[in-house]
Amino acid sequence: MARMRIGFLGDGNITGTVRRLIADRPYDVDGAYARADEIPDGLDLLVEAASQDAVRDRLLAVVARGTDVLLLSVGALADAGVREAVTAGPGRLTVCTGAVGGLDQVRALRIEGPLSAVGIETRKLPTTLIQPWMDDALVARLRAGDEEIVLAEGPASEVTRQFPASANVAAALALAADAWDIATARVVADPSAKLTRHTLHASGELGSVSVVVENEPTPERPRSSAVVARAVVRSLDDIARLRGFEAPAGVAFS
Repeated sequence: MARMRIGFLGDGNITGTVRRLIADRPYDVDGAYARADEIPDGLDLLVEAASQDAVRDRLLAVVARGTDVLLLSVGALADAGVREAVTAGPGRLTVCTGAVGGLDQVRALRIEGPLSAVGIETRKLPTTLIQPWMDDALVARLRAGDEEIVLAEGPASEVTRQFPASANVAAALALAADAWDIATARVVADPSAKLTRHTLHASGELGSVSVVVENEPTPERPRSSAVVARAVVRSLDDIARLRGFEAPAGVAFS
């Protein structure tokens, strides 16, 4: 049975952790490609663990030439043009849900028709939410870390752009619900949020979903949850099993 040949777009903390976690799994890792590196042909799967900008600047061409992709920077899909281009193929796109759960149920509800309500709230420690566009006064309040501040509240597509490293979960929910027109997101700087907390809800004709997820931040990169790298490993195992590559023993979940 063939082994799956994997490459990584991005060579940061998530890539390093995933490579460590899959060291004893039956995958062949070609390498991790930084900004100036060429992405080779012949990969069975490219794992995108870079940024929303990298999706726009580099990933579209890779998908267009037929390479399959596992996507982490789901926020890039808030741009309808990027979403259309990256899903046009011929490379196949798989989204890694990363730091949030319940999206399988959201997708099932959506089969019956448009959902009536879709929203998510994210709470993180204040310093992890500092962004380049913020003014000095707001940055100072976040660095002080002694008050709760609602930093964004509105359409998920807009909030995802405001917080590209923290609100990919909002885009993942909007994508799962196929509800970019109604999906909302709220980002709260919370001094008590030792764990990153995501609370999502979705309602439709067949019922509703409410999910609360609390994640340990990655020690080296507190903006990201430690579980994200493990979600990548889970996705790799499922993709390998479903596509007939050698894989660890287990059951694939769809």
